[in-house]
Order: sequence, then structure tokens, then C-alpha cells
Amino acid sequence: MNEFKDDTEPKKALKKAKKSFVNAYVKPLLDGSFLSKESSAKELPFMAFLLFLIILFISNTFWAQSTVRKIEKYKEEVKELRIKSISVKAKLMDNTRQTNIADKVAKLGLKESLKPPKKIYVKKEDK
Repeated sequence: MNEFKDDTEPKKALKKAKKSFVNAYVKPLLDGSFLSKESSAKELPFMAFLLFLIILFISNTFWAQSTVRKIEKYKEEVKELRIKSISVKAKLMDNTRQTNIADKVAKLGLKESLKPPKKIYVKKEDK
């Protein structure tokens, strides 16, 4: 009643299935015999479509790499321009300080007024 089942039969069937897959699909693909069959003429549009997709994928990859290189180049350019902008802004702030302007104007013979400015009031006349 209690007997062990022999599991060798399903393994053999699985090996046969694997061999048949290899023999049916992989081997003809590797040796090129699938191209000599009459049914390959029916598959030519599909193969052309696959070739188109492969070319499209390769060109898309090259375009993406080119775009990444451009982005990195522009990032470096932005860093350089930001540094230049900061230095120009610092020079402008230094040149527009009141003491620096007074020194530059003193060379031209002008002096800074020591008196505060006065307001001039004009009375409105009734007409």
C-alpha cells in the first residue's frame, strides 16, 4: 500500500520539453536556417518592424546621452556666470558707497556738502 512514486518520468518529460524548445526556436535562430523557410517571407514585415524599433532605440539612446552632456555643460556655464555675477555685484556695491563716491568726486574738485538740505515751501495764492 505504501509505495514510493517514481519521479523520474516528469523530469524526463520536462527535459524533452526544454530540448524541443531549444531545437525548435533557439537552434534555427543561431544557425540562420529560419531564413531559408518559406514562412520567413511572411515574417519579413515583422522583422523589418523589429529592425526599425532597434534602430529607434539606439538613436534614442544616443540622443539622450547627447542631451545629458549638454545639460552638464550648461550647469558648469551657469556656475561660472553666477560667480561672475556675484563678483560684479560686489564691485558695484563697493563703487557706490558714499565714501568712495566722495573720494572720486574730490579729485574733480567737488566737495560734499556739510549743511543738511533745506525744504523750500511755496504758498499757494488764491485766485
